[in-house]
Amino acid sequence: MSITNISVVLDNTFHVRNAKDNSQLLFLAVILQALLDATKPKLDSDNEEIILDRDRARAWFASSVGVTCEDFNTVCECAGVDPSYTKTFAYKVLESGEVPFIRKRINTILSM
Repeated sequence: MSITNISVVLDNTFHVRNAKDNSQLLFLAVILQALLDATKPKLDSDNEEIILDRDRARAWFASSVGVTCEDFNTVCECAGVDPSYTKTFAYKVLESGEVPFIRKRINTILSM
């Protein structure tokens, strides 16, 4: 997936103006924050909490069974997005190599 495609998907899928109500906005923000946490750049100065947050966010998107997966599915449903598509999208974001740009787009969306 190219950077342009990721940007379009972010704008079309996770755009806060498309939300039907405030609760849907909240759950969209949870997903976007998890993407920010999962893509947080690794630094030598990272403490254990930062590393754990990054790993937990990545695991949340990767889970396929258990409570974590159920929580992910519930958040996606409340946000009005397809859980399977969101997992695939998150994987593509994490593997895109364009993390700084994606993080800027997510922060722009969250700031609206």
